[in-house]
Formats: sequence, C-alpha cells, structure tokens
Amino acid sequence: MRLKKAVLAVSLAASAIGVAIAAPSAFAAPPPPEDNVAQPMIIGGGNASQTYSFMVSLQTSQGHHCGGSLIAPQWVATAAHCVGSLTQARVGTTTWNSGGTLVRIASQTKSPDGRDFALVKLASAVQQAPITIAADPGPAGTVTRLIGWGQTCPTRGCGGAPTNLQEIDVKVLSSGCTDNFDSTKEICLGDKPNTGACYGDSGGPSVRQVNGRWELTGATSRAGQGQDTCGTAPAIYMNVPAYKNWINQTTGGGTTPTPTPSCSDVQPWNPNAWYSPGNRVSYNSHRWEATWYTTGQAPGSSPWSNWRDLGSC
Repeated sequence: MRLKKAVLAVSLAASAIGVAIAAPSAFAAPPPPEDNVAQPMIIGGGNASQTYSFMVSLQTSQGHHCGGSLIAPQWVATAAHCVGSLTQARVGTTTWNSGGTLVRIASQTKSPDGRDFALVKLASAVQQAPITIAADPGPAGTVTRLIGWGQTCPTRGCGGAPTNLQEIDVKVLSSGCTDNFDSTKEICLGDKPNTGACYGDSGGPSVRQVNGRWELTGATSRAGQGQDTCGTAPAIYMNVPAYKNWINQTTGGGTTPTPTPSCSDVQPWNPNAWYSPGNRVSYNSHRWEATWYTTGQAPGSSPWSNWRDLGSC
C-alpha cells in the first residue's frame, strides 16, 4: 500500500511538472490568424487632424472592413488579405459610416507576385483628390503618418472600429521587423512603445510629406514580429512605390484623361419630382439615370438606390 501511494505521488508530481512546463509554450505560440480577416489598427494615436481626401473605408455587408488609399479617381490601393468580400467604399471622410462619397466596388485584383497588395476598382469615378504615390518610403528615420479606423485597444477583439478616423506619426525603421519581412517590397514602421497599427487598420495608408503635400508610401499589412498584441513591435506595410509599374499597367496610369463632359444637357435632380426608369438628371457633378420609379432619394445616397451613375460631368 505504501509503495502504491508512493508511485501515485510521483506520478501526480510528474504530471504537475509537465503541465507547468507545457503552459508557457502554448502562450508563446499564438494561433495563426484566420483567413481573409482584416488585422492591423491604430493604437496610441488620436482623432484625425484633417480630412484626407484620399482616405477610403472599404466595407462589407457588416460595415468597415479595411482601409485603402485613393490613387486615381476610380482606383484604391489596399492589402491583398482585405479583398474578396468587399461590396462598397466610402471615400474622403473622417467617419467611416457617413460623409464623403459612397460607391460600389467593381473589381478586386491581387498583385501577381503573391504578396499582400491589391487594387480595388470603384464602380464609378469619385470627385475626391487622389494621393500621389511617393518615389520611395524614405530612409530610416523618415517621419511617417499612419491613418486608419482600426480598433484603438491592443488585443484582438477588445473593441470595434472607432467612428472617427485615427492617426499617429511614427518613423521608418531599418530593423525590427522579422515576420518574413522583404525589404524590397515592404516597410518597417513604428518607433514608440504601445503605439502603431493593429487589428482593423489593414490596407490603410502610411504617408509622408514631400514639399508640403502628402504622398503615399505604404499599405498596412501585418504585425512586424507576428505578435498578437499591438504596439509591442513595429508593423509591416507594403511598399506601394515598389508596385508602381504594376499599378500603372492595371489602372492605365499615364494615359491622357478623357475630357469631362458637361452636365448642361440634363436637368438637376429635384427631390420633389417623380422619376421613371430611363430619366436622367445631374447631381453632385455626375450624370445619373433612374433604374426604377423613384422620388426623394438623392442619387448616390446609397449603393442600392434606384439610380445608375453615368459618370462625372
């Protein structure tokens, strides 16, 4: 009996030691991110100091999903892991659920190199001013602004997307990003503890000032060291200037723009008038055609309105 008790005691002690040893390794290896889940958001920043005409909220049927940057009147740069389920975009506002221009998504194209970069084509051109793509992200130490609607607390699921656009200034780093980092196509950003991009900011811009104007350097990709908690290491951004050739090939960049037609040949939209299918009006410098009987609903006020955008005028 004494022998049995001794053996049992040793076995229990060994089991306890095994649990104590195993527990830390479980915490050290966080589960991999879910497929097609938007990941990085801004923590440690503050409300946007200005309205960025190029800032885009890419949305699914559930609301804000990822950030993006308007690089041409009908094109948005973002992260590849953001695309696939996008339905609409809101452009040029500091609140993702109001203001700016709401427009449907026409197509979503990932870069052919398999990296985390993509282009989104809007169903129609918008009036907001696009951002110029920088010549390069700048050397280590370059002050860079991160912008996004990602959650403002550091752990996954601790909060939803803030209504107000957030921003923070960080610096380009020459080291600190280790999660399959490719310095030829990616940027390492973030020089302050407890600040930076985090879950939800994916696809959103990093920008720097050149001769007094903002230029686009990056699109938010992922945590710099594979960490689950935001702000504990730098973030990795896709180097947008490195994709200029592919962007131009895809968007037709560098071609001569078609002259903008006049709106004088159609009547302005009247909120008190009834419109039948095929009726055309002008509104917000665009020409619109009614797709069904409608009254009181402004063209472009919803992606599911009874109006088809025929383009700017």
